[in-house]
Amino acid sequence: MTLQVGDPFEPRTDPARSIYRAFKAEAALRGERSFEEWNGAEIQAVHTVATAMAKQHRLAAPSLDDVRRAERYAQGSVDYGATWVWALLRSMRPVKAADQGA
Repeated sequence: MTLQVGDPFEPRTDPARSIYRAFKAEAALRGERSFEEWNGAEIQAVHTVATAMAKQHRLAAPSLDDVRRAERYAQGSVDYGATWVWALLRSMRPVKAADQGA
């Protein structure tokens, strides 16, 4: 019997897990695209899901610059995707009720 091991770097809970999976799904499409194409697509995918997760979890939505900064921070890491996600989440602070119009 063979033990199936999943991605050891994948976060176990949301919002981190959903953002990480968005990155991984887009990274799987790198193929023949140029660096600029796939890097831009990954940044956009992470931004889109991070924005949705921010709303769902009452966090401040990241800007594209926040996503880019977190991606640059993660460059060279063995756990690049996870490092990117955790760096991004550090910038996504909880939103106070007054900030939500409640």
